[in-house]
Amino acid sequence: MAKICEICNSRPARYICQECSRAVCEFCFIPERWLCVECYKNIAYPKPLPTFPKVAFSFPFKLLIAGFIVTFIGIIILMLSSLYVSSAQAGFIWIFPLPPFFFGIGEGEKWPLTAAITILMIVFTALLVFITYQFVKKTL
Repeated sequence: MAKICEICNSRPARYICQECSRAVCEFCFIPERWLCVECYKNIAYPKPLPTFPKVAFSFPFKLLIAGFIVTFIGIIILMLSSLYVSSAQAGFIWIFPLPPFFFGIGEGEKWPLTAAITILMIVFTALLVFITYQFVKKTL
């Protein structure tokens, strides 16, 4: 005669708990741990935290990032210099971050307003890069 589950007392037992040695059915058994549901409740298994691998950036990658930053600063200087030329018209297109913004100064326009908007866009971009850096730094 088959043993009856010692927890639910209704189904035939097919497993033995490795902690308490009770005979249990498949519904009262955790096969991943080889424990009955009562022992599984009593033993507090901490949930594993996701681990992110530490990334060590190589020198060529750091050099690439430094080149990108220097190029980005150079593009900003070129855009600002186009606003202060002596011709009657000047302008540029700001592509990063999305969406693209079009700046231009024509005859009789007030260039300080355009310069202020440009500076705000640069500050916004720097803030966005800083927040992204802090987020990536926390996850690594």
